[in-house]
Amino acid sequence: MQTLKNIDLVIPVLNPNHGWAEATLSKKKSFEKALECQVRLIISDDGSKSKTEFDLLHQLDPTSLIVRSESNRGKGHSLRLGISKSDADFLLFTDADFPYEIESMVSIARSLESGADVCLGYREEDYYASVPWFRKGLSESFRFVLKTILKFPITDTQCGLKGMGKKGKSIFMETRIDRFLVDMEFIKLAVNQNANIKPVVVSLRPNVQFSSMGASVLIREFINFLRILLI
Repeated sequence: MQTLKNIDLVIPVLNPNHGWAEATLSKKKSFEKALECQVRLIISDDGSKSKTEFDLLHQLDPTSLIVRSESNRGKGHSLRLGISKSDADFLLFTDADFPYEIESMVSIARSLESGADVCLGYREEDYYASVPWFRKGLSESFRFVLKTILKFPITDTQCGLKGMGKKGKSIFMETRIDRFLVDMEFIKLAVNQNANIKPVVVSLRPNVQFSSMGASVLIREFINFLRILLI
């Protein structure tokens, strides 16, 4: 068991709203207080049009690291860029709006401290009561495929809260998918390499707003899914 002295928090971001910088810093401070260790923000700007919120965050928190893509490449590319800059023993990544409770983030970090290579946020069935019907159906379909076809030890790869140690970071950097299904690719690679994977139940914050997925996104992700099957 390693002692948790510091941790990196990687966040992929695209065109943040006004007020995002202050909200992000507030969440970071809450996480630090609950975890009782130093947290460094690594913000991966995925080709945002304005840099105002990023510049403000760095002004408010000079320890934060901002890395940028020149164009919008997607979640997978953005995460790899951010994770490549991490030098801490452990890191977490989550979405830009911090959709999960701070207590859930702490649970992920504690599991890493206890020796897990990869920690996966896992949403229980009551999660579906708070999501749109289409997203519910999509998630449940993924769960079915993961359990019956891919034989994964877990059935929720798309939860936007995950953690990893050094072995997990090395595995993540082997991913190639640039968009949303990078999570599934990461887990497939981790399973193939016999990583110590720990699912951790997490809870959504109240009143979380979900983004919509258009037809073009679904088609692209289906192609990525076929790529994962071949790994």
